[in-house]
Amino acid sequence: MKTLYSILYDRLIFPVINNVAPVQQVSWGVAIGIFIGLTPSMGAQMYIVAGIWAVFRYLFRLHFYLPVGVALVWVTNPVTVVPIYYLFLITGNLFFEMIDGPTIALGWPSFQQKFEELFQLDLWGKLVEGSQFLFIDLGLPMLIGSLFYAIPFAIIFYFVTCYFLTRYRQFKAKQANMTYEEWRLQHETLN
Repeated sequence: MKTLYSILYDRLIFPVINNVAPVQQVSWGVAIGIFIGLTPSMGAQMYIVAGIWAVFRYLFRLHFYLPVGVALVWVTNPVTVVPIYYLFLITGNLFFEMIDGPTIALGWPSFQQKFEELFQLDLWGKLVEGSQFLFIDLGLPMLIGSLFYAIPFAIIFYFVTCYFLTRYRQFKAKQANMTYEEWRLQHETLN
């Protein structure tokens, strides 16, 4: 059985460091993947990233590395989704309490039980029931709460990826007895 580190490495780190896209495109892919991964959109996240990629690429002529963006949405997965979404709900409720808006009283046990019930359904049931639970029952507080995490983490991971991926590629260039620019010309391809 794979260890947690090997799973994280295979799903999150490997796609970032072992690609041929320019650092900026990879960093944007990470940021967009993290942003979408930290919104209450599980089940549609990879499609959302692909849609954003298509809009950016063909409408705005801006590029980001799609495989990394798709891989990074897995920050929320069947193991992490329940506590992360509950954190979003609590944060959204706190925000709405501060501005005297509507809040949703839902304790951890009932929240966790609802997700366990959703995981027992077939694909169509998960889609219908899960969408109703997330968007109608919990709705705005969860969405607003997610933005308190999605925005800063996307920004932080953009810069962290730029820094560490550049350092990693400079190390690879040094190993090959090349300048970083020579290594980039030989190994990077525009996406």
